[in-house]
Amino acid sequence: MKIRILGSAMVLSCSVMAGGAFAAGPYIGANYNQIQYDNDDVDEDTLKVDGVTLRAGFEFNDFIALEARGGTGIDGDSKNAPLGTFEYDMDHMYGGYLKLSAPLSDSIHPYVIGGYSKMKADVKYTVAGVSTDESERFEDESYGAGLDFNITDTLGANLEYMRYYDQDEEEISGVSVGLRSAF
Repeated sequence: MKIRILGSAMVLSCSVMAGGAFAAGPYIGANYNQIQYDNDDVDEDTLKVDGVTLRAGFEFNDFIALEARGGTGIDGDSKNAPLGTFEYDMDHMYGGYLKLSAPLSDSIHPYVIGGYSKMKADVKYTVAGVSTDESERFEDESYGAGLDFNITDTLGANLEYMRYYDQDEEEISGVSVGLRSAF
């Protein structure tokens, strides 16, 4: 729900404001993320964790950029599983990515993004009153897609979906909204 409201507000503000051209060069930004953790071995329910990510990148032109990210979880989530309780709390995440854009106009750039992500999370299983608290590391090739909206010549917003980790019965993905500033 939070993602829908923020996304709608960004699209509305982008359509009201006049946009300039995306400038090639360095940029920084921050995103609010809703990370979803699925583990089919434990339960079919999705755990949802809120987080924030800082982004820094360099756009070589309208089509190609390199981006680095680092983030942390704000809160965790827990669900009742058939045999007990399952909890997930993201400690941190970081990664490096190649971003390929296809400009539709001076104000809107859809993109695909791919690279490599690393995450550390605390995963806790409680079965019959006995808890197993583990710090797990996840690393995998990551990919996603999104939209960059240019608000002014130096300020932009984005909406994105990323698949950070997908191995065996576990999957970590996320939806994010954010702002960025070009230099």
